[in-house]
Formats: sequence, C-alpha cells, structure tokens
Amino acid sequence: MFLSTSEHGADAKNRVSVPAGYREALRNDPYDAIYVLPHFDGPYLQGGGEQFIQQYRMDIANLPRYDQLRKDLEVAILGSIRRLDFDSTGRVTLPKEFVAHAEIEGRCAFVGCDGHFQIWNADTQAARVRDVRARLAERLADPAEAMRMGGGEDLSALMRNSESLQALLKGEKL
Repeated sequence: MFLSTSEHGADAKNRVSVPAGYREALRNDPYDAIYVLPHFDGPYLQGGGEQFIQQYRMDIANLPRYDQLRKDLEVAILGSIRRLDFDSTGRVTLPKEFVAHAEIEGRCAFVGCDGHFQIWNADTQAARVRDVRARLAERLADPAEAMRMGGGEDLSALMRNSESLQALLKGEKL
C-alpha cells in the first residue's frame, strides 16, 4: 500500500529517490523495481509494483480483443510503461520523456494512492492539493455528497460548522 506524500529532488541525470515506505511496500515483489508510465489524463506519472501492472493487464484483458478501448489502453498503458530498477541507494532513473511529460524540474512529489502512486512536479502537486482540499470542503458541506461518503447529515453539518475542519481541508494552519 502506498500512502503519504513526499518530495524528492531529481538530479541532472533524472535520478530520484523513491520513498522508503514505498520501497517497503514493494518488498515482496519479484523485482527490485517500480513500474511507471506517463499518465494520459494529466501531467504526472503513475507507478506501482507488480500488482499494479497486473491489475492493468487484467482490466485490459477483460475487454474484447478487437475493442477500440482495449487497443487504446494497450498503447497508452502497456506500450508506455517502463520497469525502473532501484540502484543501491533506492533511486530510479526517470526516462527523459517521462520527466518532460510530468514537467519535473528539480523536485518531484510522490503521492500515495493505495495500490499505486503518482509522481508530480512538486509545485504543481502543491497547487493541486490546495484545489482538491477546497473542492472536498465544498462537497462535504453538501448533505447529499456527505451521505454519499457514508457520513450523512451529521458529516455535512460538522463540515459546515467546524472552522477547524474547513481550515484543515484548505491546508491552512490551525
């Protein structure tokens, strides 16, 4: 499981340290590596271990062989993914085209998303988190959205009435 967000520097050769917790999550994988691809819905990279790539393979295999979505996913995912082996210090070298896709310039942010992770330009990720928190604060103040999240009216009322929860979601200091 990949959790948390951490920033790491990328050197002139595009080597970046993978967070120790992420490497630990991959401890039982067959390779001392991560799989990474430039994601097709934004300027970031998506990555994970063997289970991550196998899930994509199963999802694609469940589509009919000549289905256009299957063919597109094969190109966008299977044709783009790269296995990046760790060096002795836990770093990987990001391909130049991946660095360009994610617009990484010196610092990148690893973002844990449970069964996979994302790699963003650190500044882009910071702005993205602010936007996400503001959207969540707004959505969770809506009773219908709060109920959809399993919190019902209580969660919605709590969000509307708690300045500290609103500040937390907005990323403000308490």
